[in-house]
Order: sequence, then C-alpha cells, then structure tokens
Amino acid sequence: MYIHFPILYKGAFLLSLFILLNACSNKNRTAETPIPLQMQDLYLHDLEETLLAVERLQLTDRADSLQHIFLEARLKFKQTEPIMAFFKASAYKALNQPNLMIVHEGDNGIENEPPQGFQVIEELLAGDSMDIDIVRAEITNVYRTLKLEKDNVNIAKSSDYHFLWLLRDSFLRIIALGISGFDSPVLHYSLPENRQVLLSLMNYMKLHKGRFHDQKLYNQWIETLIQSAQNLNQQDFDTFDRYAFIKNHIHPLLNLWKKTVVDWGVSFPFETKLNYEAETFFDSTTFNTISFAPSYSPKATRELISLGKQLFFDKNLSGSKTMSCATCHQPEKYFTDGLTKSTANDGNPLPRNSPTLLYAALQNNQFYDARVANLENQIIDVVNGEREFHSDINLLQETVNGSETYRDKFKALYKDSITSRNIRNAIAQYIRTLVPFNSKFDRNISNKENTLTASEINGFNLFMGKAGCGTCHFAPIFNGTVPPAFSHTELEVLGVPELAVFANATVDPDSGRYNLFKADLKKFAFKTPTIRNVSKTAPYMHNGVFNTLEEVVKFYNLGGGNGIGMFLHNQTLPADTLGLSDREISDLIHFMKSLEDDLTTSSPLTPYEAD
Repeated sequence: MYIHFPILYKGAFLLSLFILLNACSNKNRTAETPIPLQMQDLYLHDLEETLLAVERLQLTDRADSLQHIFLEARLKFKQTEPIMAFFKASAYKALNQPNLMIVHEGDNGIENEPPQGFQVIEELLAGDSMDIDIVRAEITNVYRTLKLEKDNVNIAKSSDYHFLWLLRDSFLRIIALGISGFDSPVLHYSLPENRQVLLSLMNYMKLHKGRFHDQKLYNQWIETLIQSAQNLNQQDFDTFDRYAFIKNHIHPLLNLWKKTVVDWGVSFPFETKLNYEAETFFDSTTFNTISFAPSYSPKATRELISLGKQLFFDKNLSGSKTMSCATCHQPEKYFTDGLTKSTANDGNPLPRNSPTLLYAALQNNQFYDARVANLENQIIDVVNGEREFHSDINLLQETVNGSETYRDKFKALYKDSITSRNIRNAIAQYIRTLVPFNSKFDRNISNKENTLTASEINGFNLFMGKAGCGTCHFAPIFNGTVPPAFSHTELEVLGVPELAVFANATVDPDSGRYNLFKADLKKFAFKTPTIRNVSKTAPYMHNGVFNTLEEVVKFYNLGGGNGIGMFLHNQTLPADTLGLSDREISDLIHFMKSLEDDLTTSSPLTPYEAD
C-alpha cells in the first residue's frame, strides 16, 4: 500500500541548506561564546534534526514504514524536550498533548478543541484502520509547529538558574510522565525516548563544564547521566524496574543538582513549588506548599498553624454549633469520616464521599468537581452550604470576633486582624501542613531504609507501567496534579457505577464537573484524588461505591465503566482490559498500602491531633 503525502521539496532543500550554513556558522563559536548562545545553537540543531525527521515522515509513501519513521521522529523530538518544555511550554504542549478533546469551559459557552501532535499521530498509526487524510493533516500540523518554534528561538539571555530549573523539571518529568508511558500510551516507546532526554541533558551539561569550580562534580554529572541513560537501554516497558531507576539514578542526579547550586553560587529569584533543598522527590521537604496558596497568604509559622488548627476543630463556626471541619475530616480516620457519603447537618447523607485532606494542599482545585481554585475558597462553600455549616462568611467573622482568645491571636498574626479572608487562610494554613510524605514507600525510595518487599516494589513498577495507574495518579503525589509545573489538576471520566457490580452496570447519576458549565464531554468527570493512604480511607470513589481496594483494581482492570457494561462516549479511561493477573493485582495493592503515612511522628509544625 502506498500513501502519498504532500511533497515539500523546496522546503526540504531550504531547511537542509540552513542546517549546512548554520553548522558552518557554529564552527566559528569559541570557548568564550556565552553558554546561553551555545545552548541556543544546540537547541536549533536539535530542532532542525526533528524537522528533517518529520519531513521524512511526510515523504514516506509506504504504510509499513510509517511507524518506524515516526519513532525516529519522536526520538529527535525528545532531544528538544528539556529546552522546549521549559522555555516554550505552549509549543511543547501543542506537540505532545494527550489524544483527548480539549474542553474550554466558560460562562460564554463551551468550545471543544481537537488535540494535535505526536500522541495523536501515534494512536492513528497504531489503530486497526488508518485514515490517511487525517494522518497527513496531523503530520503537517506537527511540522508547522516545529517550524514556527525554530523561527522564533530566543534563549540567548537565559541564566544559570534557568538551566538548573529545566534540569530539575526534566528529572521530574522523566519519572512522572516519561517512564510511565504518559506520552507514548499505545506504542510504549517511553524508555528509548527518555534515554534520549538524558543524553540531551548530557549534551547541554557539557556546555557548562567551565562553570564548575569542582571538576569532580562535573565528571559525576556526565558519568551519572550516561549510567542513567544506559539503564533505559533495551529494556522492556512492562518489566522495567522503575523503582530502582528512580532510587539509584534520578535521586542521585537531584543530589548533584543541589551540589551544583552551591558550586556555581546560584541565587534563585523566587521560590518555586519544589524546594531547592530537596534531595528526593518523595519527602516532606520536597514541596513548598505556600506556592500552592493564594498570593496574599503569609508564610506559615507555628503560631499561625496552631490558630488554624484551633479553628479547624471549632464547632462554634457552624450555624448549629454542632459541626466543625473535623466532623467530616477526622484525623484518626486519616482526615476522612469513613462513611460512604458524609452526613449532613440534618442527619441525612450528603451527595458525595469525603476525600482525605492529606495532600489536599498539593492540588490546584478543590472538591471532586474542581469547582474552586484553593483551600480558602473551598471553606466558603462549606460555610455557606445549607447542609453543612449553614452559615455565611459575615456570621463566621462575627463568631470569631466574639472570642477574646481569637481576637488576641489574629491581632498578633495578621495586620488587619480578623477578616473573613484571614480566618479562611488560617484554616488553610493548617491543612497545608498535612503533607507528611513519611510512608514506608517514601522512606525506601528516598534511601532512608531498605524494607520494601519484592511484592511492594513490583506493585510500584506495575502502577507506573503495565497497569497505567501513574498516567493519571502522577508521582510523587500520586494525584491528578501534573508535574513538573504542578499548575493544573486533571479530571477524568471513569464511568463509576452506581452500585458495586461488574457487569451490566449503570453509571452513577452524579454528573460531576458537567453541573458547572454543562459541557457534554465533562459529564461524569471528577478530579483525580491521591492514592496515598488508601489503606485508611475506604470507601472509595466520589460516591463511596467500592469498599475494598480489590474492588477498585477490578474496576480498572476491566476497563472502567465501558468495560462493565456502560457506553460512555466521553470516557477518558481506556476501555481495554489491563490483563492483570491475580498476583499482579495483589502486588499492586501491596504497593498502595505501602503509601500509608505514620501520623504519630509529625513534626512540630504538623499537629494532626485535636488539642
């Protein structure tokens, strides 16, 4: 079978000529050439190679060659990833977005934007049938996006801290999105692709050799990057030991990163969501939780957290004086209530299950339907809710102001003393301490102990590989907040059943996100929660339909709603069975149980129990 693509002979000739001339020009670069300009030259070279690979894909007229040439193009694209994803995130997203319709919601209407890029092409090439016109159009879109990026490259004024930021972003992107198969969901070409990313990082690191005062540190970088890349060489996607890769390769790179900050004498202009002192991605020091807070939020102090804790447990804040935040989020139940659906102030069930507040700070939206942006705004909904606090913000402020103890504390901690915003912020400050990261798994992958069983390790590898769990529950938080920017929290349409049945099931009637803007593709969409502490937070799902982890895994193993008898046109979870064996299911559950935090060893700034 032959496929005829538009042949861009003139474009190909001009691009080849440009590469030749640019290569000649680059030969004139000297050791005195500023490093950012050398980086720009290397990036342009990688872009040009990617464009040539995409052109070969355009010019291919044999269907049986398309997939092979596509994979070559993907490898070239991955060479550009560290720079493009950091400096031109919009271009990177356009080229590497999931093959799912993008839904733009708003009061003025709904707009559905078709996806584009390499992942779209991958699924077209791997499908049972192939629409040549669509394939042709998608390849052309990729070419044009790459060409536009090449014509507008300007990173020559970047600084050392930009390079360090993109390095750290790359490490996190590799472990959370790269080796999980997130951006190669069908062909699972993830390991060779991320080997290419590591080699690309090595090329950029070589440009910085002269920046090192300690040349041994530079040599360690090159050696560790090479070893990390080699670890991904000729590995099978399903059996690859991701646990060992992160522990023995990525975390050592992060340690070198921290040493390099000191060696180069770099001062960062502002704090990011990742802590500059972190030596592991799985620790209580990894995240700056204040970076997830509104801009007006002050820095947390022991006194401020203590005030927030007091408010969290205070039933006087509710209209009936019988309900506090801790009514539905009980510390002894890992900040849930253990009920299928929480109990309203009238004694009847609320519409949804109460999720844990552990790690709630590390997401960009709150509630299952993601209807508010932060913890402070979430509190407004709870206070105003007729079946919850059944109060209002003004009454809340009056109640707090009526306490001499509260008046003294707020006066000492906030310039404008007691306001609605400050009350909500204080409670949120307490909730932001609920990020312990001290589970058995965290301690092991951070090389603090060596106590994980073979079953738990295999379960993690399944979670991040064959089972596909990690493509929605992103490491290291294992929720829907997408690394490495952590600026967006995803929702998914899973087809959660109304009852715990696994054949001829009916979807739960709660429409989820759809209720906000009536976007058809968001019907039954719910935010992806963390699976940390799932051993303590049953029952599961937004409606509490599953009582055991075995039921949850069975649901996913069968392909979600569409695998148990539903016909949801907008299900985002693949409907194919995962094909997990009984042993693999057991290992997967053992891993999830290893994510149980020890809440009795909290730090002074993490007071979990009520006074």
